[in-house]
Amino acid sequence: MPAGRVVVDTNVYIMAIRQGRDGPAGVRLVEWFPRSYLVSVVSAELRAGARSRQARAEVEIFTAAFERVGRVVTPTAHSWNQAGDTLALIARARPDLGDAVLDLWNDTLIALSARQVGATVVSANVDDFGLLLAHVNFRFEPFPQHSD
Repeated sequence: MPAGRVVVDTNVYIMAIRQGRDGPAGVRLVEWFPRSYLVSVVSAELRAGARSRQARAEVEIFTAAFERVGRVVTPTAHSWNQAGDTLALIARARPDLGDAVLDLWNDTLIALSARQVGATVVSANVDDFGLLLAHVNFRFEPFPQHSD
């Protein structure tokens, strides 16, 4: 798995929640924590998915841990602009995707945020990040979709 700094995509955190702390994803997250950065976009996605009071509390505790150690990365204005340029480029290169290109906003911002801190993105979303890799220079490591 990745060396150096790591940015974990939302889907890996969700896998860890479903598998439990002792599951493969949970074990990896604990292993990576000392060198992990939380992208504010991922934090927002986790908050949006936390529907119960308990889930919201757990997400707040989790994200606060990254805040305490100063490892939350937020896309800069340059990254936002580059994300827009990248999505326009993909839309021109892949007209077959139509409006589905707009579904890449968060992943594009995650990739560019990871690049801001020199981190590798780890995600089970190989298709979208693979598409982005054709247009954006960042490091990516796939996480097994069914890591049970």
